[in-house]
Amino acid sequence: MDLKSKRRELQAVNGAVGLVAGLGGYVGNLYSYALATFLMLAIWIVGATLVNLLTDPPPKR
Repeated sequence: MDLKSKRRELQAVNGAVGLVAGLGGYVGNLYSYALATFLMLAIWIVGATLVNLLTDPPPKR
């Protein structure tokens, strides 16, 4: 499977994983609100950085 051209889809997966991590703390009470916020931001920042590094940029118009 070639992930080089799937930047938009990978960003969506990254956002969904961060959202699930946050909801697990806020709604599910699995961990504290501070940890939920930290996990969301950490997942979004690290995930977005990895997606940008590992995929090709979108074509210019």
